[in-house]
Amino acid sequence: MSLTLIRKAKCYKTLCRFYAVNGPTSQSVNTEQNPSNRFETVFTFDSVRFIALINRLKVYHLFGTSIAIPSCGLMEMSHVVSSGTFFCAAYVGITGAAVLSLATLPFRNVIGYLYISEDNKKIKISSVDYWGRRKDRIVDTEEWIPMLDGEPKLLDGLYLSPKLTDGTEYKLPITFGKVLNSRKMGEVLE
Repeated sequence: MSLTLIRKAKCYKTLCRFYAVNGPTSQSVNTEQNPSNRFETVFTFDSVRFIALINRLKVYHLFGTSIAIPSCGLMEMSHVVSSGTFFCAAYVGITGAAVLSLATLPFRNVIGYLYISEDNKKIKISSVDYWGRRKDRIVDTEEWIPMLDGEPKLLDGLYLSPKLTDGTEYKLPITFGKVLNSRKMGEVLE
């Protein structure tokens, strides 16, 4: 097996591990027998895996930069590489980290999956944070500020911006995702 295929397989395993989904193909997520703990999937955005991978790139870049800069400095001091290699490595590492950090800033708190409990009292929000990790949060429906109460924004064509009462703001890409149960989603979230 070639080295490229091994790397691709490892990358795919890493991607699946970082964004493990509790049954994305099923229509409900069951945790216990209590109806308030049984959730139905009402919205999916399957491309959130790629957003998580893009957000995760900055972690890998920062890790590589933290290894490359000191090692280039040591190799330059021992005259293994030409002078100026340390500054080149530092320039590429710091500039790349700044570009990746700024480029992934709009991709934080993107909702990938949205679940509503069977009794319509709880909402489970599965989103991607700034570092590319999946964050699951279960909130009461009273904590969700209805999207129609907010003022219209310029980017509403790309994504909606639901908010919670504690001030947390999410991005809900309705245009690019799949609404699986529009009736239930409209009753509870709007």
